[in-house]
Amino acid sequence: MVKPVSAQRDRLDTYQQALDDFGITELLSRLSNFSDPDFDAAYLVEKQELENLVAILIQRLTHSLEDNLIVSYLSAIQQGKSDSLLSQINVKIPPPSIELPSHFPNVETPRFLYGDKLRWVSSDDRTDWGIAIGRFYSFAPHRCCWMWRYLIWLAKDSPSAAWTVADTAWEEDLEPLASEKGL
Repeated sequence: MVKPVSAQRDRLDTYQQALDDFGITELLSRLSNFSDPDFDAAYLVEKQELENLVAILIQRLTHSLEDNLIVSYLSAIQQGKSDSLLSQINVKIPPPSIELPSHFPNVETPRFLYGDKLRWVSSDDRTDWGIAIGRFYSFAPHRCCWMWRYLIWLAKDSPSAAWTVADTAWEEDLEPLASEKGL
């Protein structure tokens, strides 16, 4: 008798198959095994950092595709010649622009205000917390875009308060403090 596959296992298999079909597994493998005389990704990059890099590369590739390349590829598919076109694709990804966005100061509204009690997002209770005393709009190299960054005055009993009084954090790394912890 064949045992039924659980729904969760089936979803995981489907998800893994999608990663394989779209080349993401191969890209992750290549990046995690990347080696250069000045850099060895296997020892210096964590899994989450690799996944972030893959997302950034896919995003940058998507934004750098030119219409003539897309038209050429779609035409080749219609004519049944897509295999011959693959060897001709040479996509150049431009470096990210770190110039102030042209729509500045009309950017997304910051989530937090001065005086807000915040903590770093963490899966456990051992994290820093404090009060937002400043913020600035800055280029976030890990996301290849501009984001809000906050200056946090740490609470006296915050773990890092032993060696610093303030720290900075990206908006996505902060959350409101659920309960006051001696601020």
